[in-house]
Amino acid sequence: MATLQKIRNRGVFIGIIIGGALLAFIAGDALKSGGSLLTNSRNEMAEIAGESVNIRDFQNRFNHNLEVTKMMGGQNSIPSDQMDKIREQVWQQMVQEIVMNREYDELGISLTSEEVWDMVTGNNVDPTIRQLFTGENGQFDKDNVVRTLKQLMAAPDGTPQKAYWLNIEESLIAQRTLTKYNTLIAKGLYIPTAYAKNMAANGSKKVTFDYIVKNYNSISDSTVNVTAEEIKAYYNDNKELFKQGESRKIDYVPFSIEPSTDDFKYTEKWIADMKADFIAEGNVAQFLELNSDTKFNTYYFAKDENSNKELDAFMFAGKKGDVFGPYDENDAYKLAKIADVKMMADSVKARHILIRPLNGDFKAAEAKADSLKQLINKGAKFAEVAKANSEDQGSAVNGGDLGWFTQGRMVPEFNDAAFSSKKNEIKIVTTQFGAHLIQVVNLSKPVKKVQIAVLDRKVEASQKTFQTAYAAARKFAGENQGRDAFFKAISEQNLTRRVANLKKDTKLIPGLESSRELVRVAYNTDNMESVLLNNDNSAVFEFGNKFVVAILSNIKEEGYASVNDVQGTIEREVRKNKKAEMMIASMGKNSKGAQSLLSVAQKENLEVKNAADVSFQSFQIPGAGIEPNVIAIASNSEKAKLSAPIKGNQGVYMVLVNDVKVDELTEDAVNVFKARMNQNYQYRTNYQSMQVLRENANIEDKRYKFY
Repeated sequence: MATLQKIRNRGVFIGIIIGGALLAFIAGDALKSGGSLLTNSRNEMAEIAGESVNIRDFQNRFNHNLEVTKMMGGQNSIPSDQMDKIREQVWQQMVQEIVMNREYDELGISLTSEEVWDMVTGNNVDPTIRQLFTGENGQFDKDNVVRTLKQLMAAPDGTPQKAYWLNIEESLIAQRTLTKYNTLIAKGLYIPTAYAKNMAANGSKKVTFDYIVKNYNSISDSTVNVTAEEIKAYYNDNKELFKQGESRKIDYVPFSIEPSTDDFKYTEKWIADMKADFIAEGNVAQFLELNSDTKFNTYYFAKDENSNKELDAFMFAGKKGDVFGPYDENDAYKLAKIADVKMMADSVKARHILIRPLNGDFKAAEAKADSLKQLINKGAKFAEVAKANSEDQGSAVNGGDLGWFTQGRMVPEFNDAAFSSKKNEIKIVTTQFGAHLIQVVNLSKPVKKVQIAVLDRKVEASQKTFQTAYAAARKFAGENQGRDAFFKAISEQNLTRRVANLKKDTKLIPGLESSRELVRVAYNTDNMESVLLNNDNSAVFEFGNKFVVAILSNIKEEGYASVNDVQGTIEREVRKNKKAEMMIASMGKNSKGAQSLLSVAQKENLEVKNAADVSFQSFQIPGAGIEPNVIAIASNSEKAKLSAPIKGNQGVYMVLVNDVKVDELTEDAVNVFKARMNQNYQYRTNYQSMQVLRENANIEDKRYKFY
C-alpha cells in the first residue's frame, strides 16, 4: 500500500489540481435529487439555464468537498477564508456542470471508458497521473498504476486514498471533456492568409511624424453649454455604453466602542499595582504567562536595538532584576524587567540536520536525531550525515550549512539553541518543522546583550463603555427609523456618515469587521424608507469594535443605467465633443494654405512635437498617450502632406509624416504572424465561449440569501 500512502502524502498537490480546476465536475446526481424540494422557492439558491438549484443540494456538494479537503490535508477543521474558497469552487463547479453538460449533450461530446483508461495507464497518460506514479528513477511506473487501482477497488468505501483517487479521476474526466469541447470550437476558427498578410503589413510599416495637439482643457467648461435634450439624445444614441451590473448602496452611522478615559486610568492603575509582585517574582516567564497580554520574548537586545529609546537606555544602565515603568506604548500600559544580561554573539554560522515527523510522530523524529548525533560523536562527518539524512533539501546539499544568521531570523526554539551553543557543540532541538541536530561552527565577537520581560495590559473598552456606545446607537436607531429622520439626525448631531457600495458577493465592508450579515440584510429587502434590521429584528448591528445603524439608499438592477445616473458622464462627453468641433473649425481655418505644421502651431499657440516609429498596431503615441484615431490616420498618411484636424482622446491633433519605413514582408514573416494570431484567438476562445454560454444561461444567483 506504499503508493496509497503516497497518494495521501500528495494531498496538497492533488488538492491544488482539484481546487484550481473550476471547470471540474464532481460526478453525481445531487442536482437531480428530489423534485419536490426544487419547487420550494425558499430553498432555491439559484436558477441556471432554467434549472433550479436547491440550497440543500449545494450544501451536500460543499460538505463533500470540505471533507475531501480535510482528508487531503490531514485537518480536523478548515479556516473560514478557506471555506469561502471551497464554497466558491463548488458554485463554479455547479454552474459549469449545468451549462456545459447541455452543450456536451447537444454536440454529442462524451468520454468512453477506454479513453479514461488511456488517460490513466495507456499511451496518453495524463500529466497528473504521470507525476504521481513516477518512481525515484524518474520513470513512469505503469505496472504500479494497475496494482494501485486493484488495491483501491478492493478497499472499503470511505477509505481516504479511495476518496482521493475518485476525486482525481473525476477531475481528469471533466478536464478532458472540456478539452474536447475547446478543441472543437478552436477547429472552427480560421485566419485567412490574406487577412494575416494585411495585418502583418500594417505592423511592418512605421512612420515618424510631427504633430500638434490642442487639449480640450484649454477651453473652459463654463463656456460650453450642454442642454438636457443633448444629454438625452447622446444617451439614446449610445445606450450600450451604459450597461451596468446590479449593486446596492447603503448609508450607515458607526458608533465606535473606544476605551474611555476611565478605561485608561483603570489599566494604568492595574499595571502600577502589579509592580511590587513583578519585582519580587523570580520566574518571569511564568509570571507573564499568567498575567500579561503578551508572552515572554526570549530575545536578547544589543545596544540601541530597542525602538523605545528611554527603555533602551535603562536596559544598559541597570542590572538584572531592575524594573522600568509603568509606561504607555501602543495603547497598552507596560512594565519592563531586566531578565538577563550576558555577553553573546551578534550572529552565528551554523549547520543542521532536519528530521521531519512521520504522521506527527515527533518522538520518533527525536529518536532518529539522537541516533545520528551518536553516529557523529563516534566520528562520522556532520556534512555527510546531513547530505544522506536531512529533509531540508535546501541545506542538505551543502552539508546542512545555513550560513551566517542574526538573532531572531530562525523560529524561537532553533534561535535559542543556536545562540546558547558553544562553538562545535551539537544540540537536538524540536520545532514545528521536526527534530533538528544543530551545530554552531562559528560565532561573531561577543557583545553585551540584555533580555527583558515585558508585562503589558492593553487598554480595552470596559462593559460600561460598551453599554454606553450601544445605548447611543440604540437611541439613534429608535428615534430615527425613517429615511428623512435618519439623514436629518446625522446632520444635526454632526455624526459620522459612511457609504458602502455593495455587490451580492461582497464579503466585507471596509472598516467593518465580519460584516457579511449587513450585506445579506441589504439584499433581502427593497425597503429604502426605514433603517435595516438584523436577524434579531434590531436596527443595531455589531461588527468588531463598532455598532452600526444603516439604511438602504439605492438599488441598481442589472441592465441599463438611467439617464440621471449617468448624466455627469454624458455631460462631460457632450461638452468634449462640442469643444472638438470648435477646435476643428479653428485649426481647419488656420491651416488653409499653410505650408508647414509650424505655421499652424504658431497661429494656435501650440508646440510642434515628434513621434517616431509608430505603426498601425502601436498602442500609444510617445508623449501623447493612447490615441488610436490619430495613430490610424498618421500610419496611413502620405509623406509630407499636412493632415486635416483629427479628433483624439485628449484633444484635437494635426500631423505631418516626415519618414516612412517598410520592413520586408517575407512569406515566413507572414506565416509567423499568422501563427501568433491563431494562438491568440485560441487563448481567447476558451474564455469567451464560456462567457457566452454563461450569459445565455441567464444565471440568477441567490446565494446572498444563505451565505
